[in-house]
Amino acid sequence: MGDANLRELQSALTTASDLASALQCAPNRRDADQLVHVLRQALAAAGSLGAETGPTGCALHPHGAVDPLYGDPEDPLPPGYGKCLLCNDRRRRADAHPLHARPHARLPPRWRHRLNA
Repeated sequence: MGDANLRELQSALTTASDLASALQCAPNRRDADQLVHVLRQALAAAGSLGAETGPTGCALHPHGAVDPLYGDPEDPLPPGYGKCLLCNDRRRRADAHPLHARPHARLPPRWRHRLNA
């Protein structure tokens, strides 16, 4: 994704340079608007360089799989879920097995009765 953004930036800057070089001493409104539009494209492309970590947008799994339910209007993801399938899977597993439901199972049977006292 970074290479595409860099090419987009270079293209927009080249186009802006060409437009600026072709301007006469008193450009009309259309020419000025066209130059502003291209410069905004260049600014957006420059701002996106390095901003996105990959297709998932995840710092841990930047090039991981995108969750197929991301953006699905019929079956939306819960709040806080992102595009990363690996992180969403971890969240789903944590939601299925809350932390407070398991501590008793890890303790030896002779200690369990002390927690309920």
